[in-house]
Amino acid sequence: MNMVFLDASALAKVYLDEPGTGSMRGVLDRCGDTLFVSDFVVLEVLTSIRNALRTVPATRYNSVLDCFQTDYQRFSLVDVAPEIRKTAIEMTSAFRTARARSMDVLHVATALWLQRKIALPGESVTVGTSDRDLAVLAEGCGLRTFDPSREPLATLPRARRG
Repeated sequence: MNMVFLDASALAKVYLDEPGTGSMRGVLDRCGDTLFVSDFVVLEVLTSIRNALRTVPATRYNSVLDCFQTDYQRFSLVDVAPEIRKTAIEMTSAFRTARARSMDVLHVATALWLQRKIALPGESVTVGTSDRDLAVLAEGCGLRTFDPSREPLATLPRARRG
């Protein structure tokens, strides 16, 4: 199976009307049972939704939150365990010229853990992100990336359904 690891910059697009929203809704439809997020992504997405919808009526805001919470049940949650944190810390030195921020590094370390521990031989993890600095780091670590704001859904490797 080809797995997709989503960061908040990609996942929030499902719930906010912005470039890449259509692609990300397609990703959820196409890869629903092979989507992975870190345990930190929920807070990042909720914060993004709150910031973007600060001035909309409460009913609209609550409706978006309900959609996210329903979808969130479908994702495979990866706890950022000590092994992942250790990899992230090592990456800050190994990629010292990278512009990626702390959460970016944790997300890439989590995707690398998925690639090493969960993916079978010949399978891959694609990192869905619209954060260019995160994408550069992920690619530097040998991971595939997909930017829903810039790439058509057809470029995302197909997930094999169980």
